Amino acid sequence: MGISSAGIGSGLDVESIVTSLMNVEKKPLNAVTTQKTDYQSQISAYGTLKSALSTFQTAVSALSTASKFNSQTVTSGDVSMFTATANGNATVGSYAVKVNQLAQSQKLALGGFANTTDVIGTGTMTISFGSYDSVGNTFTSNAAKTDIVVPITTSNNTLAGVRDAINASNSTVNATIVNDGTTNRLVITSKDTGEVNTLKITVADDDGNNLTAAGLSQLAYDPTATAGNGKNLTELQVAKNALLDIDGIAVVKASNTVTDAIDGVTLNLLKVSGGTAVSLGVASDPDKVTASVTAFVEAYNKLETTLRNLTKYDETGKANGALLGDATARSVITQIKSVMTKAVTSSGSLTSLNQIGVTFQRDGQLALDSTKLKSALNTNFGDIAKLFTTSATATDSQVIYSGSTGKTQAGTYAVNVTQLGTGGSVAQGTINGVTATSTGTNLVGAMGDASQGLNLNITGGALGARGTVTVTVGYAAQLDNLITSLLSDEGIVASRTDGINSSIKRLDKQADALEVRLSQIEARYRAQFTKLDTLLSSMSTTSTFLTQQIAAINANSN
Repeated sequence: MGISSAGIGSGLDVESIVTSLMNVEKKPLNAVTTQKTDYQSQISAYGTLKSALSTFQTAVSALSTASKFNSQTVTSGDVSMFTATANGNATVGSYAVKVNQLAQSQKLALGGFANTTDVIGTGTMTISFGSYDSVGNTFTSNAAKTDIVVPITTSNNTLAGVRDAINASNSTVNATIVNDGTTNRLVITSKDTGEVNTLKITVADDDGNNLTAAGLSQLAYDPTATAGNGKNLTELQVAKNALLDIDGIAVVKASNTVTDAIDGVTLNLLKVSGGTAVSLGVASDPDKVTASVTAFVEAYNKLETTLRNLTKYDETGKANGALLGDATARSVITQIKSVMTKAVTSSGSLTSLNQIGVTFQRDGQLALDSTKLKSALNTNFGDIAKLFTTSATATDSQVIYSGSTGKTQAGTYAVNVTQLGTGGSVAQGTINGVTATSTGTNLVGAMGDASQGLNLNITGGALGARGTVTVTVGYAAQLDNLITSLLSDEGIVASRTDGINSSIKRLDKQADALEVRLSQIEARYRAQFTKLDTLLSSMSTTSTFLTQQIAAINANSN
């Protein structure tokens, strides 16, 4: 087959003509491509928006907990005696602390053996915990502890085997072998301190005698028994309680970590004070609160900058934001600013950001007046947390706020108790007039009610009306809840991006259809203009022939 090229016959520039015509025909496709590019830019912009919202939410979520604001410093007059920490709810003040005795755990030892491979015996050891009263010679079991059962067989009946079997029980006792220079001694230690963790070891010896100092019963230890007859181990260290004195009040605890002597304060006892009182000071920590408020302002300003760049207008039209005029983006901005500018319903004296020096500037950014914040810290320190976090205040001291969820709304709710959670019964009653969910001693606000998720611990008191609980949902908590809603699968951001993606798919189908149509149009144009080229070429040949014939006729006539 010969090679053909449009325009060769007549000199007609078919390629240029077809290209020019197709450029006109492609205008609808170019419009679709431009629109798709705009949509893709919006998808990218929404990715930036979602990332900025997530970053902001991480910041405000961290600030929605009271621990970021109820910050306290604790000072020990002698850190070699004890150290201390506060959870933010301790009463500010000073205390005089004496450490008269440190808590310690009990240690028991089995007599010396020449080798760690020496056989002890077989049977079963049962290790119990409790308190021993030397006056009445009685042992009272610790109900909070479960007995530890350790089987000893021919596979682990050596001194080392018994040690390993005890340790393998993963329990609150451990065992080790100590070589005193001549013999090996098995030492069994309670991991927990305090008199309530005194050990009692009973043995079911395979030799049939459970009390003698032979076979596995060598490990028997009943503090109420006699030596060699059930009390066969040597006590190396007696279990002791921690004894301390706080402002003249005697305190007895099983551990050297004391969490419930001073409300909100944890003491870590290190050394006996020798009868000398050591000071303990609890004070508010304004620096940490200032850092939290500053972090809030900075987090919002970063979000605002991103939103402003995404929606900005440029007079030249060359630098418009990808979401300029986008209704969803405007809605996000409006909803966030609505939370920031309205007052918080609070039981405290602070209800707005302006009261602590946080204000909007003309450019949309937040600014922090450190002088005004310092004044608020000095006069209303405890209320600053309520301005940011979710908190609740009950009129009844035996109704304790235990928590809430993002569904819990701000407001004041009446509490009525019909049954206390005692003696195996669960608490029953209503919150806001609606039957609450019961969990132990707690009442939880019912689903669908404004109090949903409000968790109240009823520690005692009378049945019937128990006053009210006022819930405050602060700025950080509100923003956390709002952004969760905005970014949810059913939120407006997801809805908008789903709509844009649907439009892109529609444009893809439209572009595919246009491509097919344009291919057909171009083929038609080429066929038409190729025929025209051929026709013109034929006419040109005929014209040349006729011109030659006429010239010949004219020449002959002369």
